[in-house]
Amino acid sequence: MNENQLKDYLDQAWQMIQRNGFDNPKKVLLKNEPTEIKQLLSQDLPINPTDFSNLITDFEQQILPGLNYNTSPNFGAYITGSGNKVGALADFLKSFYNQNGLKWNNSPITSELEQLVIRWVAEFCMVADHNTGVLTSGGSMSNLMSIHFALAKKYPNREMNGLFGSYKFTVYSSDQTHSSIDRAMVFLGLGRNQLRKIQTNDHFHIDIDALEKAIMDDLKAGNVPLVVIGNAGTTNTGSIDPLNEIAEVAKKYDIWFHVDGAYGLPAIRLPELSSQFQGVEKADSIIINPHKWMYVPFEASCVLLKEIPEAIHFSPDYLFTENPGDRWESSNHTIELSKEFRALKVWFTLKYYGVNQLTSYIKHDINMIQYLAEKLATDFQVEPNHDLSILCFRYDDPSKDDIDNERINIEALRTIESEGNIFITGTKLHGKTHLRVYYGNPERTEEDVDYMVDVIKSTFNQLAKRNRIVQN
Repeated sequence: MNENQLKDYLDQAWQMIQRNGFDNPKKVLLKNEPTEIKQLLSQDLPINPTDFSNLITDFEQQILPGLNYNTSPNFGAYITGSGNKVGALADFLKSFYNQNGLKWNNSPITSELEQLVIRWVAEFCMVADHNTGVLTSGGSMSNLMSIHFALAKKYPNREMNGLFGSYKFTVYSSDQTHSSIDRAMVFLGLGRNQLRKIQTNDHFHIDIDALEKAIMDDLKAGNVPLVVIGNAGTTNTGSIDPLNEIAEVAKKYDIWFHVDGAYGLPAIRLPELSSQFQGVEKADSIIINPHKWMYVPFEASCVLLKEIPEAIHFSPDYLFTENPGDRWESSNHTIELSKEFRALKVWFTLKYYGVNQLTSYIKHDINMIQYLAEKLATDFQVEPNHDLSILCFRYDDPSKDDIDNERINIEALRTIESEGNIFITGTKLHGKTHLRVYYGNPERTEEDVDYMVDVIKSTFNQLAKRNRIVQN
């Protein structure tokens, strides 16, 4: 491929993006059924080259119809950040230069820029002394790595001897903590039965007394408390645990204190919210996902530490380096050897937008969720705790029993997804199904929120009308 071909290909790709209304399509979910997706992709292995213009056409016809428009203001599902266009350009450059940070000397800039952006992210989240760590694919891997670092720090002999039969480690989190902790317990061989899920109060904050009692019970039973986890913005509701109190419990019992701030921690920069994060600075490890509330394109997650434990003390002959010096070798600490250049899009985003602009975007998302809450409050039961950018609500007709009300909320979720005009999800709170909206797109307007409200209300109205017809 020569220079002129590359320019032509880029131009064709951009024209295709413009043709398809990338920023604000009519539908967020274009295909919902597995059979439809499989039909789009029903094709044989290519034997001969494909002309690029035909390749773009194939993408437009076979791939694009299956893409969700996560960048749309009508997207409010899970915690999927909107990304940003300058970050997308960084991903193009990353792929073009094809760096692999498997060793420092294989791509020095990959290793060094990773440590720089980790320091920047720590400063952004106002935990500047947590200035080392690793970039990972996402919060699940970052949570796993944090527990891995706790093991490496507190039980370094596990590298050679393993853990099986040696200790019965226990990990503590609230019942609102992300499911990636369960997964980490499985993949680290600790076992889900050793994860203590502590009850929460009406605000979905961990019960400190119940936490301490669980720790004391485990000590009496001969278990070894390893990690206690605090949430800085849960996935369900955005609730923030009393981190300072958790830190004191962890210190009292000499337990590694980990904070999952994957989603919510960037809000610490807002003066009206910063006090809610007090105690995060006492954590042994912190995770934050720049691909969420810092608007970096996927994938980019951070593990932040004050000091990173060396987890692996060997190197095969083919990775031997004569002059290691102060070179940063991430493979001494993580499971990865091959390592993509994740830091570049974080660097691009932070430099292009700056702290003040990104902070204003976070504030805007919160304002939009507050506006949504006001618009829904007259017709729905809105959960009162929504300080961040997640809102949970449900329809509850006092003339109907719990079974009927539960059914209509579930049916509304299914209908909204099948129609694809907006994308929101559901969750369980207080044992009941709630609709759940997450906002993480700085380009969303009040008009966009109004449209989402109209779709939600009309869906419930149609279901209520249909239900009355059926009953009659």
